[in-house]
Formats: sequence, C-alpha cells, structure tokens
Amino acid sequence: MQGRVAVTLAKQWEHKMPLAFPNVGIASMSMRLKRTVAVAESPFTLDTQVYNHQGARWEAEVSLPPLKGADASAMEAFIVGLKGRSGTFTFGNPLHTSTATATTSGTTAIRAEALTTTSSGSAVTAGTYFQVGDYLYIVTANKSSGAGTLSFQPPLRAAVASGQALDFTLPKSLWRMQSNDIGWSINSASFYGFSFSCCEAL
Repeated sequence: MQGRVAVTLAKQWEHKMPLAFPNVGIASMSMRLKRTVAVAESPFTLDTQVYNHQGARWEAEVSLPPLKGADASAMEAFIVGLKGRSGTFTFGNPLHTSTATATTSGTTAIRAEALTTTSSGSAVTAGTYFQVGDYLYIVTANKSSGAGTLSFQPPLRAAVASGQALDFTLPKSLWRMQSNDIGWSINSASFYGFSFSCCEAL
C-alpha cells in the first residue's frame, strides 16, 4: 500500500525539480568539500608540483532516523520522484543555522573567494554557513560587524549582484544523489530505514 502511495506522490512531483527534502529530521550526516587538486611528485627528488584546477563541490552521507507512516511514505516518494541521478533537490543541515546577517556591496565575479558587505551587516564568525543563489558556502575568517570583506569557500558558482542578501538562517544547496540505486529497509515493526550519499548539482 505504501509503495503505491509513494509512486502516486512521485507522479504529482514530476517536472517540479528541484524537489524539497521532506521534513523528517536527520539522524547523522558527514560532509566534505571535494577538491580537484593534482600533485605530481618526482620519483628522484620527491619535489612536488601542485596544480589547483579550482573545481570544488560539497558531498555528504546522510542517515535518517527510523521513519513510519506518513513520514516514511513521503521519503519513499521523494526518492522515487528524483528518478535516480537525473533529479535535483534542495537540502541543508538544520545545525548550520545562524542569526548573522550580511548584504553584498558591489558586484562579485564568479569564482571569487571573498565579497564585500554593506555597513548594515552583523559580525560573522569563521565556520558559519550561508547560501547565495542555489549554493552553500562556509565563512573562512571572522568578519566584524559593519562594512567589510567576507572570505569563504568554495569559490562562487555564479556572479553575485550588489544588494544581494546572504541567507544564514537555514542555508541550503542544490544536490543530486551519487547513485541511481537508492532504496530503503523495513523492519518487522514497520519502521523504515533510509541512508544515502549525495553531491552538489553543479
């Protein structure tokens, strides 16, 4: 029965990418920023040459708490509706919330690793996450309140216009699954288990 509900909901969600991640909570999550850096090492002198190709994306492994009933059905529908790696979804870690505020001052070019903020912004501490556009960034150096420079990683995915508010409240990014084969488990108490790996959809 729940399988039929999942398929029905998935059909309702077709052509509405990106999907919103269901509000079912997170049991655990590991996260990393993958880089495209090549290192050539001489076999004779052990001297190294480093090539930074600038590519970077967030990757994560996510496990959900045991789900039952409507929450389990919603998660089934979400997974089926993604159609493997073809679909995208918005997702953020609830622990990444912050009360910081900042608005950009001046246009910032794509691949920049810092932007200037207006005098109305609050202080922002290193390690704080924010969203601008569809993507997630992490602040790499403390910034005092007021106008200043906000340093972050990864480099900007797209140019940012002047006057753009940065979202620190519940920053999210655009993701896709890392496999076409995503499923779930069910135990004798009708609890469903879900875990998956995903990466930023660039």
